[in-house]
Amino acid sequence: MKYSKFILLTIGIVVMGILAAMRVSPYITKAAFGTSPPWVRNDHLLPGSTYEQIINLSRNETDQDMKVETRIEGDKEILKWLKIENEGSLIMRKGVMILPMKVVVKVPRQAALKDYKGGIFVTLESMQEPTDLQGGNVAIKLGAHILVELAVTGEKVTNYRIRSVTLDELQKGQNFNMNVEVENLGNTEITDLTGQVEIYNKNETEILKTLTFGKLDTAVSPDEVVKTKINFTDLILDPGEYWVVIKVFKDNETIYENRLYQKVNEETAITENFTVKKPGIPKLPQETEVQPGTETGKGIESAEQPIMHEAAKKSAQSNNFLVIFGIIGISFGLLSMIAIIVLLIILIRNQRQTAIQRYLTEHKLHNE
Repeated sequence: MKYSKFILLTIGIVVMGILAAMRVSPYITKAAFGTSPPWVRNDHLLPGSTYEQIINLSRNETDQDMKVETRIEGDKEILKWLKIENEGSLIMRKGVMILPMKVVVKVPRQAALKDYKGGIFVTLESMQEPTDLQGGNVAIKLGAHILVELAVTGEKVTNYRIRSVTLDELQKGQNFNMNVEVENLGNTEITDLTGQVEIYNKNETEILKTLTFGKLDTAVSPDEVVKTKINFTDLILDPGEYWVVIKVFKDNETIYENRLYQKVNEETAITENFTVKKPGIPKLPQETEVQPGTETGKGIESAEQPIMHEAAKKSAQSNNFLVIFGIIGISFGLLSMIAIIVLLIILIRNQRQTAIQRYLTEHKLHNE
């Protein structure tokens, strides 16, 4: 009797575990949501300044529309200063994996000089009507937390980094120039950039020219990333191939150094096309060709997306945890089934021995 109760209890646990694993684990495993970066941080805000940061919301399942809901908590100042742009209309449409969310911090002029902390709770809610558990989808919510750490200071901070420097191919007679992408990490405008350029011949056996620079064509405001140029109006290179070593200095230290290839092409000859008109034959109108640089010929430059290493890492960790949980559940189920089989064998064996013993006893009594 006691064996039967144990067997029934074990079977019930196994069935419930298998149903739960089949129903919940696969869906949760494949549904992941993350933010990159998972924080809003600025330790050099000036009173009266405005700070903006893009948080990329990412998911791995894009089979339905999901509405973005946010809730801000923390110091009472954070609740007043921090806003989510277009908060009421943030929707991750079907097929969209990454959605940029802009966080705007407006610091009042009378703000106290101190640290402020808070958090943004972001959830994705299904826009589909929930259905029954039998053969239908369950209404789901995916959530993430964004840490907010701000500091208001009265000191002016000048800090920046060079994201990239590139060179364009030049034609004969064009001035040498550089494309520079600068990120302003401080709270003051950047107009100066100190650096040095060394131009080598193709084999890098001789320095042909050494130049210095100190001004940007475009000012970079605090917390902005700007692509600008540095032009050298007094330098025209002859047609050929060169190697250029670029260094940028800050506080007598080299903060950026790169070696780039530069090519200067021969001047392109301009030829004119003449059309010979035949008398008596009217000329057919030609189709207008879309020229590069017109609105029709332009490409749409998308905003640069930060690498979501952290969001991808969090999603992977969550998936790995759920996969391990599912494997443990299945393993437990298998072990339980093996235990049931062993118990059944023992029970059958005991019953058989009892039957044999009873037969021998009855046979012995009959003989007597």
